[in-house]
Amino acid sequence: MKKSFQSLLASVVVSASMTLSVAAQAHENHQHKVEMLPGLDQQQIRLADIEPLIRRVKRSEVITTKQVGESYQGRPIYRFSVGNGDTVVFMWSQMHGDESTATPALFDLMHKIETDATWREHWADKITLHMMPMVNPDGAELAQRYNVQGIDVNRDARALQTPEGRVLMAQGRELKPDFGFNLHDQSRYYEVGNTGKPATISLLAPAFNHAKDINDKRHRAMQLIGDLKAVGDRIIPGHMGRYNDTFAPRAFGDNFSAMGISTILLESGAFPNDPNRQKARAVNVAMLIEAIDSIAGKHYAEQTLEPYHSIPMNNSNSFKDVIFEQVLVRDNGHEYRIDIGINRSSDARQSGHIREVGDLSVFPAFARYDTNDYIYQVGKAYELPASGEALALSHHEYLDLLKQGYTHFVGAEAMLNVRTHLPVLVNPRDVPGSRPQQRQNATFLLNKQGEVALAVLAGVVIQLQ
Repeated sequence: MKKSFQSLLASVVVSASMTLSVAAQAHENHQHKVEMLPGLDQQQIRLADIEPLIRRVKRSEVITTKQVGESYQGRPIYRFSVGNGDTVVFMWSQMHGDESTATPALFDLMHKIETDATWREHWADKITLHMMPMVNPDGAELAQRYNVQGIDVNRDARALQTPEGRVLMAQGRELKPDFGFNLHDQSRYYEVGNTGKPATISLLAPAFNHAKDINDKRHRAMQLIGDLKAVGDRIIPGHMGRYNDTFAPRAFGDNFSAMGISTILLESGAFPNDPNRQKARAVNVAMLIEAIDSIAGKHYAEQTLEPYHSIPMNNSNSFKDVIFEQVLVRDNGHEYRIDIGINRSSDARQSGHIREVGDLSVFPAFARYDTNDYIYQVGKAYELPASGEALALSHHEYLDLLKQGYTHFVGAEAMLNVRTHLPVLVNPRDVPGSRPQQRQNATFLLNKQGEVALAVLAGVVIQLQ
């Protein structure tokens, strides 16, 4: 049996050694220590999570704080600024409410700015840096991509019908940044080319027109990404991808690029055994530190476009969370073998589903199971009592029911007293029948030598033998 997917908590402090450009190394030959603030190691970041940090930064003698607007529901949107140089750099995050990784990274960066005076003084008279974390606090509160109007803020750069989009565009027009950093999260299913590695960081210098022309401002963004690639090569070798540069006329990155801003899209993705994306968070901070150094010293100007173009293209929707290999299916006289690929919800909801069945040998997965000796088995429904005392379901009693072939319950949920940490499904929809199908609830059993050996409950794998 191959090792299953497990969660590991990230350490509070991560040391990230960054490879600078050759010119930057000659100027500053040292390693940066990336200190990750505690309390933000979680999948979803909401305004309440960063309010203590905002209050702390408001007291800073180094960083200035300004409320530049508010969301549709009245939540504040802040801009934090430092430096007094002629080159203006603008960074913003969580335009999509459920894309949280870069917001802690910006506060990690602010912490370094406040505590590392030697580093800060190296660039503060050359750069004016503005940071706007959590552009979409309403979406963050609901853990959803869109704002509460149901509009994708990143597709509102032209219509500007969202208050969040209007705030972001106003900042772009007011600040007139030389460099813009558009910080997002991407699906964990992105693969780096066909390498079998998840894309932990993806980069792009977005196009400013449909022809994908490269003017001097876009060229400059590509050069800077070359320096950022050196950081990724050191920290996460083989885990960087590049986005397709098809022009998106409604998107902020493309519109900012058309406004003459050298724009860098930086997307955070998955890393093995890192569900809260703390590896991507650390790389974000390291890359932003390198970007500041490179811009302050104009080291990017010595960079060719070869590093940028050498970043492999993303392969979207390639990864599966779990793949069971060569499961035997017996159905009304038919017998065949299939791989079963499962994707899980990224949150606490029990919504793992069968992504695909068939030959999945070409797809990478976070967890693979060699199930050549296993037979697919339909899970039975356990009927809850209609009245009287609720069924007490302890952990061990639940395991016994699974071994008997029961995977879910039907009836009134109030008649079930759950005392287990395992997923418990009551009246689930789309439970697979004798032939597992795509998009069905990933709830079934695998039998080995006449006994239930594995239970899959809404995508969660439970070993019973």
